[in-house]
Amino acid sequence: MWTTVLGEPISMPVGIAPTIGSAALHEDAEATFGRAASRAKTLMVLSSVGDLPIETFVKKVPQDGLYWAQTYLFRDRRNTLHIVRNAERAGFKAIVVTVDSPVEHKSVGSKNGPTRRYLDILFRTPVANIRFMDGQEREFSKEGTTLAELWADGAACHKESFCFANWDELAWLKSQTKLAIVLKGVVSADSARQAASFGVAGILVSAHGGRQLDGVPAPLDVLPEIVHAVKDTNVEIYMDGGVRTGNDVLKALALGARAVFIGRPALYGLAYNEEEGVDQVLNILKEELSITMALCGCSTISEVDRSIVKHETEFHPKL
Repeated sequence: MWTTVLGEPISMPVGIAPTIGSAALHEDAEATFGRAASRAKTLMVLSSVGDLPIETFVKKVPQDGLYWAQTYLFRDRRNTLHIVRNAERAGFKAIVVTVDSPVEHKSVGSKNGPTRRYLDILFRTPVANIRFMDGQEREFSKEGTTLAELWADGAACHKESFCFANWDELAWLKSQTKLAIVLKGVVSADSARQAASFGVAGILVSAHGGRQLDGVPAPLDVLPEIVHAVKDTNVEIYMDGGVRTGNDVLKALALGARAVFIGRPALYGLAYNEEEGVDQVLNILKEELSITMALCGCSTISEVDRSIVKHETEFHPKL
């Protein structure tokens, strides 16, 4: 069951993805995820727009855990560097750059949207790692702030987060750190090849939980073409989105992913039973994966290959 990501050993090919707003479920949600991942001997990716400052996070999780830091290429580069420098000091192993959100989908936070009530919750330090807005250092309100205020059209946080990330900005980031860079949000072979040419260490095939662009292909469907596009490089491929069972994990591995990441399942576990609930989710996925591998005749991760999966279209009758 053990494998590696960027040379670091993990007990199972399942990590915890970056998520926003988890403090609505638990005030120390990100630290809870970090501790659960550490106990499971896997990795966790800390969100740059989460609700726990990165400096606080590192004080609340085991120092020998495996953590990556997610960031956007913010308009104000000081925000990106704040995350990168703290990640370097804390011993994080990679920077995950999300590149699929140059603008916000209009359904997010709309008056009639499903997230409206969630956005009206008062957070103590919402999007805590964005430290500069409109060119000024940010001051946190003692009373807290709602996400609705921060993400309103034209608001400073909204303008700072949703910005066009081009390849020049990625080259700048690469010049600023020696940490490995993983590109998150790639769903095409062309983008994968270009990312590989820039020297990224990994690609996280992701559709942003399916909430940015309606009709975008499922990550599992585009995974094979992306794996093929970089097959002659050392770039590692990961996937998130739609992973709910160990069976789902095995499908992704068989199609070429080195590991998968879970977002909503970790949140569900947290909502169900706090930190122990996150432990349960990881343990369930690990057990299900082990059973599914055994039923497919695989005793190790290295034995998992594409021969054990077929796309459903292969079983449709030809008319």
